[in-house]
Amino acid sequence: MGRGWTARCGGGLRKAAHRAGTADPGWGWRPELLSACDPVTVRRRSSIAVLIAVLATSCGGTEEVATPTTTPDLFGDTATTTTLAPLKVDGWTPVDLPDLRSANDECVQDAQPESVQIIEEGPETVTVESGDTLGKIAKRYERTVDQFLRANGISDPNMLKIGQVLLIPRENSRELDVPGGPLIRFEDLVCVIDTRVMAFGPDGVALDRSGLVQVFVRWPRIEGPRESPKVNGRLLGITQGAVQKFLDDTATAVERNGYACRESTEGRCMWLQHQYEVLLATDNYLSLRNTVRRLLPGVAGETSEILTETFDLTTGQPVLVGDLFDPTTDWVKAVSAEAMARLELEPWTDQRRVVGAGPEAANFERFNLTNGGLVLSFAPFSVGGSGTNTVSITIPYPALDGYWAPGGPIARIG
Repeated sequence: MGRGWTARCGGGLRKAAHRAGTADPGWGWRPELLSACDPVTVRRRSSIAVLIAVLATSCGGTEEVATPTTTPDLFGDTATTTTLAPLKVDGWTPVDLPDLRSANDECVQDAQPESVQIIEEGPETVTVESGDTLGKIAKRYERTVDQFLRANGISDPNMLKIGQVLLIPRENSRELDVPGGPLIRFEDLVCVIDTRVMAFGPDGVALDRSGLVQVFVRWPRIEGPRESPKVNGRLLGITQGAVQKFLDDTATAVERNGYACRESTEGRCMWLQHQYEVLLATDNYLSLRNTVRRLLPGVAGETSEILTETFDLTTGQPVLVGDLFDPTTDWVKAVSAEAMARLELEPWTDQRRVVGAGPEAANFERFNLTNGGLVLSFAPFSVGGSGTNTVSITIPYPALDGYWAPGGPIARIG
């Protein structure tokens, strides 16, 4: 084994790549040229990026395995599972990959508070359209191609696909100071883990590159309220738990089946993305919406869903949907009726909404508080097709007057 290099702020991957003997420094590194090196760890000031080279071998081609499996449910109690026969690299012999497991653990441990960087203006993501190039997109948002490559873990700027969602690199560092609310900082965890296992496409053809496992998580932490440590601890625990579960599942898949993809982009078919939005921040409450996107082995395409968290900042405890309403009222039925009426107006919903938004309290656990109304999101495929997985509806507070808990959260927001 050759020497390993650790690049920190001021050194960067470019220097590490040169010292490790690679021909293509920068984020567009060539993993096949790192086969003689120890793991390369790269940390940046605003995010934590891990690139790990793990030595392994595989044979050519892929085959369908007869035993069906279930796509891992990363968050428990959701409708995200889909039974599929996993792909397996032809001739692959199950193998333990302890270096990959170690790299995964390092990624999880790196989810620690760092300095804040959020974009000052404009959307945080952009969807690639017909005729777009990375150069055009970068110019549109006053960024560089290199910034887009680094932010999205892309090695070849010419490998964009129509419909691909790109993160827009954030340029300015600042804190999100909400008037009348807590100071909010956003933290990034970015891990790009090279399995050092050859990636194979759905047609059984080797992709001439090793498979990557990628993680991008952006989550908030707050400062100011006395109970901030409780809130921050729960958010960090949720983040680390979700990342650990995802990485454990993908490592198991690679160990058992090799790096076999039903769909891949540049040799990537295993990635996870979490992005939190602050929907309400006051002295009393913090309400967060988390859009989760992921691509898993054996899945025909990207899956997505919305998860939510709302906190009482005076206690540091999560707010549950039942806490919003007067328990002596038939609030579940009232919320269901309002939700059904609004879902009928949404594209992609179908008769599944009769069950998914039916009068069961569990259907409304994914909620957010805002200044204007109660925002509801739903479990994947529970109210319609895949287009509904990230749909949210808003019920104005007055629509449920008479059902809210006296002196409860809604009264305190008003």
